[in-house]
Amino acid sequence: MDQAKVDDLKGGSDYLYFHFDVEEHHLKLETFIQTADSARKVVASLNENLFNKSLKYELIVLPPDEGSFLTKLAIWVGIGWGIIQFLDSDIVAAYIDGLTGKSPAEWAKEFGEANQETGKKAYVAISSEGKPAKDKAACQLSASIVVAMTRGVLEKDTSELKKIGMDVGTLTDALDARAEFYAACIHDGDVGRVGFSPDDVFPIPRSSFAERAQKAPRKPGEDEPPEWTVSIESIYVTSPNWDEDDQRVRHWKGKDQSRRDCYFVIDDAEFWDLVKKKDLHVDVLDNLKVQWACQIIDGRAKNRRVVRVLEYNGNKLAEPLKADALDAILGQHKAITARRDEPSLFDDLFHRGDPANR
Repeated sequence: MDQAKVDDLKGGSDYLYFHFDVEEHHLKLETFIQTADSARKVVASLNENLFNKSLKYELIVLPPDEGSFLTKLAIWVGIGWGIIQFLDSDIVAAYIDGLTGKSPAEWAKEFGEANQETGKKAYVAISSEGKPAKDKAACQLSASIVVAMTRGVLEKDTSELKKIGMDVGTLTDALDARAEFYAACIHDGDVGRVGFSPDDVFPIPRSSFAERAQKAPRKPGEDEPPEWTVSIESIYVTSPNWDEDDQRVRHWKGKDQSRRDCYFVIDDAEFWDLVKKKDLHVDVLDNLKVQWACQIIDGRAKNRRVVRVLEYNGNKLAEPLKADALDAILGQHKAITARRDEPSLFDDLFHRGDPANR
């Protein structure tokens, strides 16, 4: 890690502690490696399944205090708006509240009380729709939230995690990583208890390791990736991203035909060629007609992607891709029709109400 990043640790990171109750002030190398790797997998799962891989971070092992058996990991966030842009999502907010005990608004308030100026910047970062928040305040807030969420996954009782829905859907791999953490503790007979703070507090006794080491049960066929659902719709763009590569981090944002918020990326190479050639007439607020696809997971649209931009501000750009072309791009998929006077492809009520789309 370069010196600049070391300096940034003071303003863009938070610490995750694994405190092992052992008789001697040492820990087996295998236990250290396996538990640290489990933490990495938990963070990766949260990033992929809640924040759409937008969090740019590094997990850094810091030297323990002399004579300590405390594993100290720093989660360093390089771009703060990776999490910030998702904080207004009801689903993400529910997981943050469930795992940390505080809502996103409470996190921002607490951060502001600790540092008025920095907290003010963090609040502005949350409140500014589509605005990149690259300052240290956003990075620090993001790091603190992800550390607290990771600690919650590892520390909370299994029953608490089930209440917030972690045992179903896409976050089961975070529970699998948690199981690996406690399996490593079981295999190390010297570990009597585990805590997650630098204090001598060990809430997880060895008698609880076995139950926590059980991986979440999988439903039949759950490992099969869901098929893609394709539709043609009009989108009212509220926050574009004209950087083709950067859109993987900060997605386009708009309103679908039911005026619901939607985040998406544009995979249409011909569209990006027009952008590079400056052959598009760009307005303050743009309207797209697109052929797009998503995967329905637990009744909700995930991984939205525009495969072809058909119209831009009323100007026709292309024809929809045919089934064979969609097969080549998406593999298994199905097409539906969404008219302007009915719920859109990404309306939860639509998917729950129509048996054909379950």
